[in-house]
Amino acid sequence: MSTLAAFARPVAVAALGAAALFAAPAAASAAPFMPDPLANCKPAATLGVEKEEGDLVEWDFEGPEKATTDAQVTYLNIGGQAPTLGTSGPLTNGEGVERELPGFTGHLIPGGTYDPDGPNGPLEACTLGFGFAVTQ
Repeated sequence: MSTLAAFARPVAVAALGAAALFAAPAAASAAPFMPDPLANCKPAATLGVEKEEGDLVEWDFEGPEKATTDAQVTYLNIGGQAPTLGTSGPLTNGEGVERELPGFTGHLIPGGTYDPDGPNGPLEACTLGFGFAVTQ
């Protein structure tokens, strides 16, 4: 296999992946994660992403008073000088995490856990499902 062919194949795969990523519906403001990673968890909680003024993107986790999660959002941003891959960092109940992300951004929650009453409560933690959202 030539050097050019060895380089072209991963680039083509990445381009197809990016095209599929951004074929999903985009929202200019709030974007729900689809499917909802917390769909099977009780009591109810929410994980959300919102594009605010300008290029500011905010991720948030809202649940019962002592709820915790170890979920982090992984994102791929295409809109600056070069594509950017990163994470939201830890999500804390009731506190948003913000980043400046111009252009299109794919947001992925690959999994994690949600504990509705914190680590010392009697309720068991719930395993999060996969969640995806796009903002522009």
